Order: sequence, then structure tokens, then C-alpha cells
Amino acid sequence: MSDDSPGQGVPPALVAGVPMLKISSKKMKQVIIRLHDGAITWASRNNSRVLISQIRELRLDQPPSESYNTSRWITIVHVRSTQWKVLHMIALTDDVYDLWVKTLQILVAETSDRLVAQVTPSDPDAVWIRQLWPAGTRTIDFSTASGLCGQIGLPIPQEVEKGCTGPLDYAAFRSIVRDAQTRPEFADLHRQLAQDHRLDRLAVERFLEKTQKIDPGCIFDRFRRGDSWTIDSLTEFLLSGDNTQTQLQDMSHPLSDYYISSSHNTYLVGEQWRGESTVEGYIRVLLAKCRCVEIDCHDGDNEPVVHHRKTFTSRVPARDICRAIKKYAFITSAYPIIISAEVHCSAEQQIKLNEILRETIGEALVVAPLHNLGELPSLEVLKHRVLFKTKISMEEQSPQFDVPRLESASSTESDSGFARLARRLSISSPQKAALASGLAQLLIYTAGVKYQGFSKLVEYQARHQFSVSERTAGRIIREHKVDWIKHNFQHISRVYPQATRLASTNFDPVPYWSAGCQIVALNWQTLDKGAVTNHAMFIDSPGYVLKPLALRQKSQEVSQQYRVRIKIISAQRLPPSTDLFVEASINSISRKTSSTKSIAFNPQWNETLDFVITASPTMLSLTFLHLEIRNRTMLAQWVRPLTGAPRGYHHLPLYDALFSQYVFATLFVRIDIDTLHSFDPE
Repeated sequence: MSDDSPGQGVPPALVAGVPMLKISSKKMKQVIIRLHDGAITWASRNNSRVLISQIRELRLDQPPSESYNTSRWITIVHVRSTQWKVLHMIALTDDVYDLWVKTLQILVAETSDRLVAQVTPSDPDAVWIRQLWPAGTRTIDFSTASGLCGQIGLPIPQEVEKGCTGPLDYAAFRSIVRDAQTRPEFADLHRQLAQDHRLDRLAVERFLEKTQKIDPGCIFDRFRRGDSWTIDSLTEFLLSGDNTQTQLQDMSHPLSDYYISSSHNTYLVGEQWRGESTVEGYIRVLLAKCRCVEIDCHDGDNEPVVHHRKTFTSRVPARDICRAIKKYAFITSAYPIIISAEVHCSAEQQIKLNEILRETIGEALVVAPLHNLGELPSLEVLKHRVLFKTKISMEEQSPQFDVPRLESASSTESDSGFARLARRLSISSPQKAALASGLAQLLIYTAGVKYQGFSKLVEYQARHQFSVSERTAGRIIREHKVDWIKHNFQHISRVYPQATRLASTNFDPVPYWSAGCQIVALNWQTLDKGAVTNHAMFIDSPGYVLKPLALRQKSQEVSQQYRVRIKIISAQRLPPSTDLFVEASINSISRKTSSTKSIAFNPQWNETLDFVITASPTMLSLTFLHLEIRNRTMLAQWVRPLTGAPRGYHHLPLYDALFSQYVFATLFVRIDIDTLHSFDPE
């Protein structure tokens, strides 16, 4: 399996199967695990298997709990249907561990066209070339090579054909595939921009400023050939990082001014009432820059455990989860973590939970005020800190208190579905204990309270946060949206899925963001449309996105009418398919291109799709542009808020239906957003 020849196959030992320790939340069991026919398999009632093509992350030598003191741990994160799954296994010897790691990394790099964490991508065309190359063949003739390229819609130009004489080995075939990939759209663009067939400094800088909306700086000199840009210069620029200038976000605002990437029932990796509880959920979302995670704590044998109450979900020690939060909290983002907790523990185990939080999270845990308690601190003040949140009695007003009553972090309505299920199953609900003073003292900026409307008779302190289900939130939006927006100027609100979503599906988060709600918690274990919108919102951020001005303070912004023009030019390195078209959607309006007529490795459209929308300037951050490449099904997609859509000519990274990123597939477009006119809707 070298770079100079196609894969030589899986080592015989792994094909035959080797003894491994397979770990689940319930037990550790030694099984024979095999790697063959593009899958990892082991004997079970369901003949379990993990397809190599479905692997999205290899996590090596990182056991989720200190209970497993081994350096031979392998975690494989994969997707099945619309949900994330994990396989944990331990090699019995160092040699077997090294064999698995080396084989999996090479096999995934060679065969997967998706981005896989902990795997270095191969060259852009390696996946397609290896799929085309006849198994067990050392050389082919040009006619065979031409036929293989035709299978993916890649015609071989005559000038490339003339250079091919004699038998072609794998390296020669790889060179042919690369040389056959022409980009005529770059020559067309150069011709449009050039004056007298030359693209000089003045023309380039005008193109960068007017079309690309970026500062020219020294970009011209970086790519020039002599005193102008050639087609190669333009090509190199369009494919380079210089064509993307990241907008730095102001992180000095108070916590309430930001949308916060948030997870609901983070411990679950499956359904709400019978799924597996695991530390893995926390590791995955934290590495994806989620900043608000949820734990539901209950009495365990000696220490608190986490699981979904009144259900058949498995249990995981709270200590293991806190250790994982400490370990993974700030690897991908330096900004604060909020632990949103439902505490259903006895007084004795609440004391233990307090000890666990302080022991495992240590100095990162906020245990004393960092600034004036009259307002929430800024993200900069809270960098590398962990906030603990649970619910207290509304009567308790002082940050320093003795023993307030503990209330459920979910409303009565939110648990109604599970309560009915529990009654049918005769699951009893113990009397709630008072909140231990040690935990209460952690609620400095994040004290959960019950929603009691927006009457002037109700006083919410800056640290008070209420959580409501999506159904209650919908009613508040219908009846009191303006009041809720004003409330969220200085306070944090949380919205979570209603209890009837037993399959862990998600709602559309945009209506709740539009009311200024900072924490809109979704089921990250399910990759549906709501989850895709959420990922698109936060993908280019550190887990915090500054809310629109109109949702942070009283604003004089007036609505404006915008024309959004998207020129769909071409796509690159897509899985070969026919009848492809691109559909663009903004809000509920859709436009689409015509369909390609034949298989094309790099399909061309060169069609423009126009939209006219109305919004205030800052509210464009809640207007999403969704591009889908489709035929009978969706093949690839790209989603961003309009404020995150690059201007001018760009190669947009593409994602599959489950929002896993293709390694090298892109959509080449031009995006322009122009103001048509401003008006006051009043």
C-alpha cells in the first residue's frame, strides 16, 4: 500500500481475524475482529460490521476513561443511517495495535473520499485512481486507460494521448488522470478580466477589491509572472488560501451577546429512551467546538452516574464525563464551556458531585466571581474556564446562598412524554433533594430558574437562565417575541427538543435564534436538517457567534432589499453521476440549474441563480444559503449564513447528506450580494 502502486491488500492476520478486547458501556469482551471486504467485522447476533467508507474519525491511544489504563486503545467513529456510532477496542499486544493502526490509516486514506480525523488525506485523485485500476494488474495499454477514464467522465485530451507510448504502469496512469483534468473556466475568467490579453497590476487589484471583496495587499506580487498574471497565476490564486480572508470576530462582548454551540443529552449516542450513554458523546462534540454540554446526574452505587431519567438508557459515571470535559474542553476552542446539569441526586451524592467537579476540572472551574456580578462577563474574561449550571428556586435572589430548593432543569411539559412512559412501566420518581450548598456556590453566572413570563413583577438577575422546550418556546415567540428579544439582551435563554422526539431528531434552530436565544440545544447524535443548519452556523467559529445587532440592543437598523446572485460554474472530483443539477435555497425560495447530460468528473453549468430578499443588515447572519448538488438524491451540499458566504469566485468545500466533508470535492461559484434599496417597514 505505497504511493507508487495501488493498495496491496489487508495483512493476512487481520483478514483471518485477531483477538481484541471490544468495549461497550455494559461490558468488556474478547472477540475475534476481522478486516476484510472493506469492513471491520466480528461475530454477534447481528453479524456486526463497520464499513471503512463510513469511518469519520480514528482516535488512537485515547481511552475515554481512566479505568482503561492502556496505550493500545482504538476508537473508531463511524456513521450508520443518520446517526453517529462508535467502536472501542483494545489490542492485546503492541504489534497487533501497530498493525491495526497502520492498516486502518492507509486503508482509510486510500479508499475514503470523506475527511477523516487522524488520517492524512492522500493526493486529490488517489481514491478515484485506485478504484479504477484493475485489481492484480501491473500494466495496462492506452485503450484500457482511456476506457477507465471514460467511466468517470474524464476524456483524455489529444496532447496527453500523444505522450502515451507502450504499456502504462500505475504511476503513468495516475499522471494521465491528473493531466486530463483541464479547467477551461479559468481561461474564460482570465479572458474576461484581461485588457489587451494582459492581466496587469491595476486589473488584478480592481478584481480583488470589487469582485472578491478582499484587500489586495501583496497578492499581485505573490502570483505574478513578470509584470502580469497569466492563466496559471489566476489558477493558483483561486486555489490558494489567499483567496479567503477570515473575518475575526469580536470576543469582548458579554456572554449573553453570543449564540452558543450547544448539545442536548450529550451523553446519548442513540435514541432518547433506550440509547447508550457514553463519554464518547462529550469527546466528539467538544472536539467539534460545542461549548454547552448537558449532564443528567442520578445516584449511583458510590458516586453519581449520568443517564436519561425514567428511561432504559445505560449509565456512565459522572467522574468519567468530567474527566473527558477537562481533557477535551479547549483543544479546538479556548472559549468557555457551560455544563448544563439536571441534578436528581440525593444530598449525599450531590456533595460527591461537587467534589468530583472541583477535583477533575480543577482551576478551570469558575468557583468565585471574576468581575462585577451586575452583568455577565465577556468571553475573553472566561477563556479556558468551565461554568456549571443547574436549577435553583426562583425565590433565591442572592449569589451567595445556603440551601435553595432543587427544581428539575426541564419543565413539567418537557418530561411529560417520558413521565407517561414511566408510569406505564412503573418507574418511580424519588422526591427531589435540596440543592447542596457546594453546588449552589458554583452558580455564579449560570443559575437556572423557572420561566415565569416577562412581567415587571418578575425579576431576573443577570445570572438567571431559563430553559424551555421547543413547544413552549414556540408559544413564547407567538405571544411575546418582542419581550423575549429584549430579555435576551442581558440574559441567557435555552431551548431544547421536546420529549416526544424519542428518535433524537431535531427542530429548525433558526426561529429560536431569531428571538435572541443563545443556547439552542440539539441532538448531535442525529445528522438531520436541523443539525446541518446548526453545524453551518458554527463551523467557522470557536463555538460562539456574535448575535445580530438588533438582537443585542435597541437598534435603528432598517430593512434593506438585497439581490443575491450565485453563478454556478463547475464542480470538481464528485462521485461520477449523470443528470446532476445544483439547487440553491434561501429561506423558502429555491432556484436550480439545468441538468448535466452525461457522466462528468468535473461537471460544468455556467448558470446564474438570482434571489431578492429583505432583511436588516445584521440579520443576514440568520439567513442561510443552501446549495445542493442533486440528481435523484442529494450528492453533496454546502450551507452557510449569508454573512459567512464568500464574495466573488471561490471553491466551496462540499459535504455529503450527513454533513461529512468530502476530502477534495468542491463547487466553483461566484457569489455577489448587492443592496438594491433601503426602506423603513413602518
